Amino acid sequence: MTPRHAALVVVLGLTACAAPLRSFTDPEQARIDEYERAARQILESRGIKGLPPAVRVSSDPALAAVVADDLIAQAVLSHELAHFVLGHGDGRCQSHRHECEVEAHVTSVELLMTGWDLDYSDAVRLQAAYLKSVVLAVRREEATPSRAGGDPCRELEEFAARFKTSSACD
Repeated sequence: MTPRHAALVVVLGLTACAAPLRSFTDPEQARIDEYERAARQILESRGIKGLPPAVRVSSDPALAAVVADDLIAQAVLSHELAHFVLGHGDGRCQSHRHECEVEAHVTSVELLMTGWDLDYSDAVRLQAAYLKSVVLAVRREEATPSRAGGDPCRELEEFAARFKTSSACD
């Protein structure tokens, strides 16, 4: 499974590798522990056996903000966990990346509700706000779209349409 987020989260992903690339501060480790608890709860609720994928973060200090911020971490981790839950690691997303990304954003809402105990409206708002932040970062040239040529604005618009909410790219 390959993360397809903007540059600030390119190397944050869920992988089968259990060893982190760097040590974490106590607050960062607490967020990772919270993810592991949420992921186990989500997998159990879906009848999926085995351990959840582990979090692996690069040693780039600029990426520490991803793990250091509760909401960003919840949005990104729930999205990447959605790829795992949906079975996107089987290669079918190679030719349907955009559809798989939107499907993972949509599914992440359910995972935020199941694993992080957010209510529906908060889960939708969190994922929409995160998607909007990616759009704005790309526009400010602080991030680049995924190497798959994804369009974060289109993802945001399709996510908003699925949840009948307004979220413009402007």
